[in-house]
Order: sequence, then C-alpha cells, then structure tokens
Amino acid sequence: MERTVLIVDDEDNIRTALLRVLRKQPYKVLTARTADDAMSFLKRHSVDLVISDEQMPGMRGTQLLAWVAEYFPNVVRILLTGKATAETTRAATDDSKVFRFLTKPCPDAELAAAIRAGLAERERQLAAVAQH
Repeated sequence: MERTVLIVDDEDNIRTALLRVLRKQPYKVLTARTADDAMSFLKRHSVDLVISDEQMPGMRGTQLLAWVAEYFPNVVRILLTGKATAETTRAATDDSKVFRFLTKPCPDAELAAAIRAGLAERERQLAAVAQH
C-alpha cells in the first residue's frame, strides 16, 4: 500500500525544495500552504505522516500537530522549525506529541531518514491494531 506524506509550509520555495528532495521516495508527497488547508485535506484523505513548519501565519505548526494528534492520533507527526525555542520544544513534545523535531536547514538525508522511521512507526501501529 502506498503511503502518503503531507508537507505543510507557507513558503513556496520550501515546499518546492522538499518536493524535489523527496521526489524519488517510495511514498506519495503532497503539500499544503496553511494549517487550515492541511486540516481540510486530512478530513477528506488518508495521510500517514504530516511534516509541518512551526512559523506559519494563522496557526503555528505545533498547534496544527496538536490538532492532528487529537483527531488523527495514528498519523505520525514531524515538526520542522528554523527557530527552536524551549516553548516550541515543550509544545511539540507535550501537546503535539511529535515523532521527530527537526531544525532548518535540515539535511536532506536526515529528513528522508526521519520520514522512513516515521512511516515504519506507522506500520507498527497498524500491525498492532490488526492484531487486536
């Protein structure tokens, strides 16, 4: 089954760069420009992993990922930020329950490895649910 990764970032050049980096990976990569767009997409489509930027207009990435954790708890969450603060780290781990916390600029190999690990975690979750 093909897995789906959703990238949420308000900066066009970042979304384009991430798409370019991930184009040959064995999963579908989709993008959203805002948290609202991402929330709407998640309500209509199956997604396995969400990568969100922290600094976005309207809603911070940690807020979006906390919403994902509440309504789609089996979706793996990764936060990408250029400004790691103690508050952001706390929100990411406590409220959003992120799988990984990555800082920009994130090396391509590190991002790809985090996504692979996140999708492997998703597979473990699905296998555990299937056993019960």
